[in-house]
Amino acid sequence: MNHYQQELRVRVIHRGHCSVLEVGGHLDFITAPTLTDHIDTLWEPSAGPRLVLELSQLTFYDSTALGVLAHTLQRVQATPTSRLLLAGVPDGLRHLLERTGLLAHFGLRDSTEQAVADLLSA
Repeated sequence: MNHYQQELRVRVIHRGHCSVLEVGGHLDFITAPTLTDHIDTLWEPSAGPRLVLELSQLTFYDSTALGVLAHTLQRVQATPTSRLLLAGVPDGLRHLLERTGLLAHFGLRDSTEQAVADLLSA
């Protein structure tokens, strides 16, 4: 199957005042709008959402993934009540974030449960 025929799966789970986006499949320039649409939907009712992006099920990502993460981070940083944590970051994506200098700007957690607990206690 051609990689462009792959899909991005995003499942949103609300846990208290925190939203977990479980992201799986292919995150590239074709599928990125799916993820940004989900993030935009969560942003509208809340001026400052608390988000966990759970990325362990990503099977493909390219530089577009870095762009989506950087854009989301900018939105969070521009909104004092927002928080963002990444969980389950695949090793390859972690390496890309590190090489680009972006890793230092993200809060990473080993598990979704840890990320949610940290966001709800803050």
